[in-house]
Amino acid sequence: MRVIAGKAKGTKLCAPEGMFVRPLLDRVKESIFSIIGESVEGEDILDLYAGSGSFGIEALSRGAAHVDFVERDERAISSLRMNLGRTHFESKARVVKANLPAGLGRVRGPYDLIFVDPPFRIGISLLDELFSRIEEMGILKDDGVLIYRHSRHSIYEPRVEHWGLIDRRDYGDSIVSIYGASLLESGKLT
Repeated sequence: MRVIAGKAKGTKLCAPEGMFVRPLLDRVKESIFSIIGESVEGEDILDLYAGSGSFGIEALSRGAAHVDFVERDERAISSLRMNLGRTHFESKARVVKANLPAGLGRVRGPYDLIFVDPPFRIGISLLDELFSRIEEMGILKDDGVLIYRHSRHSIYEPRVEHWGLIDRRDYGDSIVSIYGASLLESGKLT
């Protein structure tokens, strides 16, 4: 696992040992950033279920203004902080130790982009609450992008009034779904 592009290109990232972690593979990360294009430059991002921070750190390397990382596991947070140190992005990041969806009350928002990467075995009721709270609290800007990584076996689709599915990509055991309100009209997606 490494930073693919930008200021910290090539920096190796660490993940906690002995823990069930589903790191975001470089090819998946590269594909996501090719879909959203240069839209992260200067933007505020929220990385939920951040793990070791691979997605948010990639965004910072590509010019994001700030990333808030939310993670509950102390070992993952330790790796995340180490990765922020390796890439010298500590001043552009805030790490929030919290369980989700309750931890959404501790984020600042609104965000231009939200990356949601929950455990594949998460309950549907928790996902419903998470996505409902994101919408109700106005955490995602009106022209924002929400990227949801989930198991290919998951039948769950976010049920939110103001977002539509913009793109979906299959990467073996995981699917990346991209949602937004008016992304095509605003030119956010390339």
